[in-house]
Amino acid sequence: MSKKTAVISAGLIALLCAALIIGSTFALFAVNRSSEIAVTTGSVDISAELSNLSTASLSPGADNMPNDPAGTFATGGTAALDGETGKITLTNVIPGDSATFTLTVTNTGNNAAKVRVDVAKTVDEGAENAADELLVTVKNGDADFATGVWTCGADNGALVLNPEETLVLTVTVALDKDATQPVNDITGAVEQLISSATVKITVYAGQANASDGDLDGALGLRA
Repeated sequence: MSKKTAVISAGLIALLCAALIIGSTFALFAVNRSSEIAVTTGSVDISAELSNLSTASLSPGADNMPNDPAGTFATGGTAALDGETGKITLTNVIPGDSATFTLTVTNTGNNAAKVRVDVAKTVDEGAENAADELLVTVKNGDADFATGVWTCGADNGALVLNPEETLVLTVTVALDKDATQPVNDITGAVEQLISSATVKITVYAGQANASDGDLDGALGLRA
């Protein structure tokens, strides 16, 4: 390579570098505008409280006569409500005895919510099929409230609670008046129909615009 050629090549390199520098300089004049989107998620939450416990027992010529004082049954059984845990304990109940209480559900979240109430009966110790003798009814006013689904009955359709709205339900747990106490086939001894049983009432809430199936899936529930 001659010296002249080398000088020209060096000059081309210098020009290319200048072009790159100029290109970078032009980029500094570009404009970038941006906006911020503030996002706050809502919440779905509920509270459930039990109150107003009352009792009733069979009376000659009439069914389910209220007991006075409340919390006792006609033949010596008792019913007690623990305000802190929300647990109701029924002791020494006999056929026809019933306990009624108020279940108040409040939407404490920021968004509208669907509500579902499930009832499960479990006999921990007692006769076979004794759970069938425990009768549980749930009412919304005078109407029966459908449990185990995201509705409050065919007449009322889907139940939706807006923030701070409440749903007041009346729940009654009774021992069927036609229940019989079992007798040991071998010894002839009379046995307790139910020695230990639990009626569990669970209230669920989900966002109001979700399908029932999606809510069941999210909560691991069966329709």
